Amino acid sequence: MLNKKILISIFEKLLNKAKSSYDSFNAADGQIGDGDLGVTILHGLEEINNNISKFTDDMGFNFKLCSQAFVKKSGSSFGTLIAFSFMNISKNLKGKSECNHEEIVNIFETALKTILERGKTNLGDKTIADSLNLIINKLKDNQNYSEVFKTATKQALQDFKGKKIKIGRARMFEDKTKDLDDPGMFALNRLTEAF
Repeated sequence: MLNKKILISIFEKLLNKAKSSYDSFNAADGQIGDGDLGVTILHGLEEINNNISKFTDDMGFNFKLCSQAFVKKSGSSFGTLIAFSFMNISKNLKGKSECNHEEIVNIFETALKTILERGKTNLGDKTIADSLNLIINKLKDNQNYSEVFKTATKQALQDFKGKKIKIGRARMFEDKTKDLDDPGMFALNRLTEAF
């Protein structure tokens, strides 16, 4: 189950993890991109936590606040994808005070659909979308969320070792990206360690 109290706890833990992982996120991104992924994630999560006192029992409203936080604090393409994902999740959860397992799975499905559409990417392109897809598949028969998040995001990194990143600025680096983790996939795996 997911409700206001649990959501607040999640974002507090994510912020702590983003702080301790700031340099490694920027470094991973710097190998094939702007090197600002840590900035994007940290600033977005700081803004969410700055507004956490405004959270209500309406989960849709809470995710709308999260979307606004990333819009305000991030001009990067990754931050924009997160903001749109939160906004679409908020529409689905409007008026709901708690989410059951099926609705939690739907949160990830909505994020995946948003990232694929807005990011103009496909599954198999070696992006955070591939990690989300694996999480969704594992959640369907396992409600141990922290275990699923950790194992699925780690497996996604392993599954795509030796494969090229096919989207974004990383495409310029061609075969070099075979030996590198996608920064978004790497960051999601590291953030799941918070749970």
